[in-house]
Amino acid sequence: MLRTLNKLPVSQLAQSTGLSKSYISQVRHGTRRPSQRLIDAVLQLPSHKEPDFRHFSAFMDSRRAMGVSPKTLEFYKYALLRFVDSVDYLRARRHHIDRYLQAIPPNKNGLGTRHAAFRALKTFYRWLSTEYGLANPMEGMSAPILGKSIMPAFSREQVEFLMASAECDRDRAIIALFTESGLRLSELASVRASDINWQDRTIRTWARAGKRPWRPLASFQRVISGHG
Repeated sequence: MLRTLNKLPVSQLAQSTGLSKSYISQVRHGTRRPSQRLIDAVLQLPSHKEPDFRHFSAFMDSRRAMGVSPKTLEFYKYALLRFVDSVDYLRARRHHIDRYLQAIPPNKNGLGTRHAAFRALKTFYRWLSTEYGLANPMEGMSAPILGKSIMPAFSREQVEFLMASAECDRDRAIIALFTESGLRLSELASVRASDINWQDRTIRTWARAGKRPWRPLASFQRVISGHG
C-alpha cells in the first residue's frame, strides 16, 4: 500500500480517493496517519509495477553486439532509461508516447532533446517488434519538427586573419572561395578557372540534379584572381 501511495501522483490519488491533496501529502511525509478510507481506496487501485528493465538490457546487449560506438550506447542509455522507468513500455500506446515526448521541454537546441528521444524510442520499439513480435506503437508516427539551425559565421576580421595566416596564394584563394561563395568542399574541389566570371563577379558550381548555379564573389575577388 505504501509503495502505491508513494509512487502515484498526489493529484491522481486525490481524484481516486476523494481526499484532499494536502492530507495525502501529509500522509506521504509521515506527518499524519492514513485513514481507513485512504487505505481502502489505495488497496483498490491497480498495484504499481516496478519497471521491467529486461528488454532494455537485452536491447543494449544487441547494440553492443552490433559494434555501435560507446557514444551511441550512452545516447541510448540516456534516452531510454527515463522512459522505461516512467512508462509501462510493453503496454504503451501512441498517446502514451506522445504524452511522454511532449513533457520534454525545449532547450537551447529547440526540440533537439525531444527529437533525440523520439529516435531512440523508435529504434527500441522497432527492435521489440522484430525480436518479440510486439505491435509497434510508433509505426507511422511523425518525428518532432526541428527548426533550422543557423550556423555562426566568420566575421570579416576573422577571415582576414585566416588569410594572413595562410602560407601561399593557393590557400588564400581557397579560404576566399569558401567564405565568399559558401561552397562545400566537394564543390570547391571541382571548380575550374573557366567556371569564374570575373566581370560579373560570380562563380559557377555543381549542385544537386546536375544543376550549375552561379554564386557571388565580392571583396576577395582580387585574392582569387591573383591565384588564378
